[in-house]
Amino acid sequence: MINRRHFTLAAGASAFGTSALAQAELLRIVVGFPAGGVVDVVARELGEALKVTTGRNVIVENRPGAGGRLAVMAVKAAPPDGNTLLLTPSSIMTLYPSALNKLPYDTLADFAPVSTVCQSTNALAIGMHVPARTMGEFIAWCKANPKDASYASPGAGSAPHFLGAQIAKAAGIEMLHVPYKGAPDILVDLYGGRIAAFVTALSNAVQPSRDGKMRILVTTADRRSAALPDVPTVREAGFPDLAVTEWFGLLAPAATPAPRVAAMHAAIEKAVAAESVKKAFGQMVLDPDATAPAAFSNRIRADLDRWAGVARSLNYQRVDAT
Repeated sequence: MINRRHFTLAAGASAFGTSALAQAELLRIVVGFPAGGVVDVVARELGEALKVTTGRNVIVENRPGAGGRLAVMAVKAAPPDGNTLLLTPSSIMTLYPSALNKLPYDTLADFAPVSTVCQSTNALAIGMHVPARTMGEFIAWCKANPKDASYASPGAGSAPHFLGAQIAKAAGIEMLHVPYKGAPDILVDLYGGRIAAFVTALSNAVQPSRDGKMRILVTTADRRSAALPDVPTVREAGFPDLAVTEWFGLLAPAATPAPRVAAMHAAIEKAVAAESVKKAFGQMVLDPDATAPAAFSNRIRADLDRWAGVARSLNYQRVDAT
């Protein structure tokens, strides 16, 4: 588990003086996952820096449940005054609409994009019992061992599920998808030789790879990860259409005034550039990134279209949100 500092963020020196951001005492960052996880740590590291760049008190509020959707609904219902922000991975806002029916929110209608804060990449890793060192060798092994060709993901309709299915389709192989509730159970079966492969956030695979417990074949970013410079990307492995990164971003309720959104993005941009934040993100294999509201909105629309196309290409049948 990632170590984190427990804190309630106190007011710091204001970067905006008597600006709109400094007029309200408290800024809430709502996270849809438990304390100690990656999204929570990102929120707290960012909040530490935001106390300086906004001059405000900042708290991180964990609202885990329903795959992150409880936090989404809490922010949707919050007053649009710039005092409440949702920190979320992109899949909840851009993939869920293609994976789930009856979502209680509309990504485009209910939220105002404020800023991305970092980018994450996924990876395809295999168990050490699979005698492959390259993507080509793994594809050949799957064809020779169709009954053993399988991959795990943290759930049906998740980004790793879709990515694994895309890899199999592009490679012309059959891989059984095995959904799990979380990474710990997946690792037990991967290490035990019961699952051949694992599609996951790179941050979950770096240390086990270094420890010799799994082998990472490819990552899904456009460029190689600084954490694993010897591991090729899917583009280098011959699958350019599979290159994709996941953003972590901050969104406000839809009616939040544009000047407040712009001022908050400026504060976030400075916070993301802080050395402490860059160091913390690097330790989690995340790339700092503060995309401005207009470009962030365009990215969201493009990602919605991308995942809708992926779902159609895979003939994925959406299930009801629970």
